[in-house]
Amino acid sequence: MHTSCTRTNAVLCVSALMLALTPAHAQEGRQQRQIERAVRTAEGPDFRLQIDPTLSLDARSVIDVGGFTSLTGVWLDDSTGNSRRLFQPEVTLYGRAIIDGAHTFFARARAQYRSYSEDDSFDGRGDRWEEPIFDRYWYEFDLANAVAAQSGTRLDWNFNLRVGRQFVDWGAGLALSEQLYAARPTFSYKGLSVEGLIGITPGDEGVTDFDASRDDFDEETERPFFGGTVRYTFPSAHEIYAYVLHMGDANSGDRPRAAIVPEPVSFDYDATYVGFGSTGTIGPDLRYLGEFVYQFGESTSDPLRAAQEREDISAWAARGQLQWFLRDDWLTRVEFEVLLASGDDDRLTTTDTVGGNLAGTDDKAFNSLGFVNTGLAFAPALSNLALVRAGVATFPFRELDGFDRFQVGADLLVHHKLDADGPIEEPTSDDAYLGTEADFFVNWRVTSDLSLVARYGVFFPGEAITGTKDARHFVFLGATLNF
Repeated sequence: MHTSCTRTNAVLCVSALMLALTPAHAQEGRQQRQIERAVRTAEGPDFRLQIDPTLSLDARSVIDVGGFTSLTGVWLDDSTGNSRRLFQPEVTLYGRAIIDGAHTFFARARAQYRSYSEDDSFDGRGDRWEEPIFDRYWYEFDLANAVAAQSGTRLDWNFNLRVGRQFVDWGAGLALSEQLYAARPTFSYKGLSVEGLIGITPGDEGVTDFDASRDDFDEETERPFFGGTVRYTFPSAHEIYAYVLHMGDANSGDRPRAAIVPEPVSFDYDATYVGFGSTGTIGPDLRYLGEFVYQFGESTSDPLRAAQEREDISAWAARGQLQWFLRDDWLTRVEFEVLLASGDDDRLTTTDTVGGNLAGTDDKAFNSLGFVNTGLAFAPALSNLALVRAGVATFPFRELDGFDRFQVGADLLVHHKLDADGPIEEPTSDDAYLGTEADFFVNWRVTSDLSLVARYGVFFPGEAITGTKDARHFVFLGATLNF
């Protein structure tokens, strides 16, 4: 079957195409990615291990085994108005060995089970154990610590190398924030550092691709990465950096998710990201972050409207954030953030190949395996997006025993399309205003071993949303016990 669309009936064509693909394929895939972004935002940052270089040799040699068990519940309304429920019990075990402060071995295994409301699993596969079980394992070598352990001399330069399955946050997360099999060498001298990256996504359920029109996008994503970052930190603690990151495409097969699409289909998407940014503090109370990234390369055009061609990518994204620390008795923090990502008005969906860029035109939609907070209840992809977020977080009961580590906070997010005529992941009109969202959170460290978290988000669709105008709700409750 071949579908033809023209600019004069673009909105109707987008809606018809979405409805045609929705029952079991493309729309479900887009909802899956959206939900996974929301859950990742709710769960917070990944585990990271830092070593104190001032420790003695004996203290720097550590063998540590531990873990935690957690139970989370998620209740949400998706873009079709369907209410979904997920219960997620999990047991995580980890082991780490630090030898002389120079050799670090780390491994983590997660046994996580997902139980959904009936017929409401995000990917259509029902209740199951999540894969992979072993999701982190890496070795890290630190030359300066090795020399200090052997000779007591501290080098004024260093070489560091981490190899294995690891989580990679590149820059401010716009171009890449994902787990890879990777080697990351870093050379540093005083304030200057140069970091390299050679890696590939694992090709399992641990990574979800941005292109939901490709079959197995959530099970078999193989994208190699090659890049380098140069950083310089000034004595004033301001840091500037620039990077180049190439993302290839090693995904096998040309199978679209929807039978409506004529086969074969090429999903090749090869991109290079050139970014620069800065972080630091302004005075004692204000911290800033800023990054701009330009994306170029080649994508493959939409097979629905014409024979596929390879077209140039010309896209960009930017992030700016301010954090103001009030230094009051409640450790209050105020944040303001702006996210921008380019879109393409001849696409039918901003992230996919099927319904993607029109043959004969440059592809202007920004797409990557990056990740940033775009909200809990709406959680759009960072593509054709203009988002403003204002937030506050505080510890209101620091003087009360047992509640001194009880934190509450809230975010207000306003979503727009950067290109009003361009699409996002769900059907929209040519209006720009997508909607407004309010997110609330509670983090309570009850004891040194027990933590409770709660997240609630509500999104009020704007005039650009052509589907249901009902408010969308997201609820996340979690308890974690360390051992």
